[in-house]
Amino acid sequence: MTDTKELSAQLQRDLATHSALPYLFVGSGLPQRYLNLPTWQSLLEVFADAAGEDFAYHFATANSSYPGAASSIARKFHDAWWNSDEYAVQRDEFKSVVTDDLGALKVAVAAYIREHEQLRHGTPGYDDFDLASEIELLRAAVVDGVITTNYDSLTDQLFPSFVPYVGQDELMLSDAQFIAETYKIHGSAAAPSSLVLTEKDYDDFRDRGHYLIAKLLTIFAEHPVIFVGYSLTDRYILSILDNIATAVGPKRIAELGRRIYFVEWNADPQSAPSIQPTQHMVGTSRLPITRIDTHSFSWLWSALANLDRPFPAGVLRQLRKHVYDLVLHPDPSQTREVVRAVPIDSDEAGDFRVVFGVGRFSEKDLEEVSMISARTLTRNDIERDVLGIRKPALDAENALRYGIPDAIRPTSRDHLPVHKYLSECGRVAEDGTVDYTGLPPIIQSLAEKSLAIGRYSQGRFEREVQGHLTTPRQIMDSDYSMYFKLDCLVLLPEEGYEIEELRQVLIELFSEEQTSNNRAGLRKVLCKFDRKLAAAFAQTADG
Repeated sequence: MTDTKELSAQLQRDLATHSALPYLFVGSGLPQRYLNLPTWQSLLEVFADAAGEDFAYHFATANSSYPGAASSIARKFHDAWWNSDEYAVQRDEFKSVVTDDLGALKVAVAAYIREHEQLRHGTPGYDDFDLASEIELLRAAVVDGVITTNYDSLTDQLFPSFVPYVGQDELMLSDAQFIAETYKIHGSAAAPSSLVLTEKDYDDFRDRGHYLIAKLLTIFAEHPVIFVGYSLTDRYILSILDNIATAVGPKRIAELGRRIYFVEWNADPQSAPSIQPTQHMVGTSRLPITRIDTHSFSWLWSALANLDRPFPAGVLRQLRKHVYDLVLHPDPSQTREVVRAVPIDSDEAGDFRVVFGVGRFSEKDLEEVSMISARTLTRNDIERDVLGIRKPALDAENALRYGIPDAIRPTSRDHLPVHKYLSECGRVAEDGTVDYTGLPPIIQSLAEKSLAIGRYSQGRFEREVQGHLTTPRQIMDSDYSMYFKLDCLVLLPEEGYEIEELRQVLIELFSEEQTSNNRAGLRKVLCKFDRKLAAAFAQTADG
């Protein structure tokens, strides 16, 4: 049986050999997997039925071309959209932008996607434990950017700090920095007219595609690119690879191929995942690529989550944009300054790994950079910070105001530690009451989240453990299952042990593979530690 842990480490090592972090090139397979969104064919079938048409007829008439079928279905759907009460709300909002017989379908498709695109209760990526675990790892993926042909907002939900660019027009007229950005090259459901859906859309896209290829070439020349959610038989993706390989030329095609990873989902849950070199024909040349075959994506996302990034992506993007604006759009009111190189071991460098400055920061600049850093936080950052193993430590106020609500976006059912930050901000009074003024509502929800344990574990704890095992270390050294051990750590009376012992146990648990299936219980224990730590902090402050 293939060791997915070793396979994940192998991929991580391979990606680390590149000079830049990877980009994700995301296809429809991911929203189908995590949101249960329909395939292109299923989507067109919905609106063919709405127009009283047979999709199979239109598909066959278009010589098995989905864009061609979309065009002919759009013309039939046009009348239904303009006359049916079902689309009255859409007409009121979008009739001014539907200027031909193809536009109504794009409006309706966009509305359908918006209705089904949220990662929430009722979607596989939320309700299914294995897929929800994959989502959690994917949120933590260390990547420089995302390219997608999807219309939905899944990538925006996964990487909320990334700046989105919709369609070729936005990309052409932008000052894109190629870091912490998402390129929605086929449009977005938030802007129906941007969708690349019909045959005319694809023709326009190809006619104007040279600029896009030039942009993509910049990315492919510097970053490994991981295609996921596509098939190696996808004609559109093969066309992109062909165009990029042609632009690179035969002498550098091997170098290009070394950066391309293609993930294909295997429907067989018993299949062994693999990472294998393969080749794709480009004209008369062979493009060597790395093919990843897998049923579960957990080990794949884990490899990306464990890549090393010296600085948060949002901070790097802001610094790059700051330099870009300084050079192309200098503010005449600011004094130009020379760039200083500060040695890493200099006293001036302090704890910074790299010191780089252009111009002088204003108070507003410093505030913005601080907020940007908070908005790139991950759940792992918070957990490591609460345990005291993350450097530098997080700014408490920014974590509460921006990092937790904007970057992590927990729900009211999640367990996430916040008491440490509330205490550090001086929001906890001597009597234990908390001042939540100015904080997002989710902070209070997390702070007051119950740590109750199920009745079965509660009863078993009282019968077998209480009074016999009194410290976290004794619990962990027992022969109980990991699930029950974690419940016992929550139930253990706090006065019987030192807080440092619980901290050391948690540090070990967060690094162990065996707890990967017990993250919910582990996080409940961490929240207990967080509350115990905050109480100790308050006592010290009072003293």
